[in-house]
Amino acid sequence: MVDSHQPQTDDAAQTPRLLVSRPAGDPFSKALEQAGYHVVSTPFNHCCTAGDPHGPGLSAVCAWEEPLRAGHVMWVVFASRRGVEVLNKLLPDALADAAKAGTKFAVVGPATGAALRRLGLEPDLEMPASAATGQQLGKALREKVDYPPAKPTKKKPPVPTLLCIGSALSRWDSAVMLHEAGWDVTCLPVYTMLPLEAEELPAGTIDDWRHGVFACAVVTAPSAARVLSDLCGKGTVVCIGDTTAATAKKVGLKVSRVAKTADPTGVLEAVEQAFPLEESTVSASPAQSF
Repeated sequence: MVDSHQPQTDDAAQTPRLLVSRPAGDPFSKALEQAGYHVVSTPFNHCCTAGDPHGPGLSAVCAWEEPLRAGHVMWVVFASRRGVEVLNKLLPDALADAAKAGTKFAVVGPATGAALRRLGLEPDLEMPASAATGQQLGKALREKVDYPPAKPTKKKPPVPTLLCIGSALSRWDSAVMLHEAGWDVTCLPVYTMLPLEAEELPAGTIDDWRHGVFACAVVTAPSAARVLSDLCGKGTVVCIGDTTAATAKKVGLKVSRVAKTADPTGVLEAVEQAFPLEESTVSASPAQSF
């Protein structure tokens, strides 16, 4: 990991220093570095997938392999990019078989949609990251599937089956809404996030944060906001998404900006608005397009 106490030149000392809740080399960190910011990257959390000692139960995931491959699930909803990647790793090609059997896919956020497309599958419903897993998603699914029917029918339609894939920490308000409407809903966690310990952060990070060395932290998930507040304390953040911003405020962090889009370009734009670089710093950094 990056040591936040590395020697700095005079120019670097004047450059806003950002604490980014992503791994070093991540596209978000790269975009900020190439724009001229001084970036210290750390993901704040460990990902534990189903079957790991601290992860969700693997047997519950495996129990859905046959229903998926047979097309017995009407809709699969993915709350995150990681959910797509982990499920595909645990049940290889099950999603492709499900698609062939008629299952439809809904995704939350552009990164989640991109992850599904990398498997050669196209989402049937894409929701913005700001929708999270709340009632906006539930309403969109109700528009896709008229159940219960708006008008009486002679033949009772089949009950829609919905499988919600995400983290053990995911809040599925949409699942509650659809369950109450009569849908057959299962929320299936395929991973969870465990916070880092203080000693796992880059050296000097906590002291630098508490002494105002960082202009802000770039927080990309609600869990990262909670860990930042718990380990480092209060401070200023730029967030991806309204859900992350709401969590940041709840734990006492000051939200300076919320990125308009959940991608490197959106984050860079939000950071530049909050902490513009000096002209000399910008001209010294390599040109980059996204």
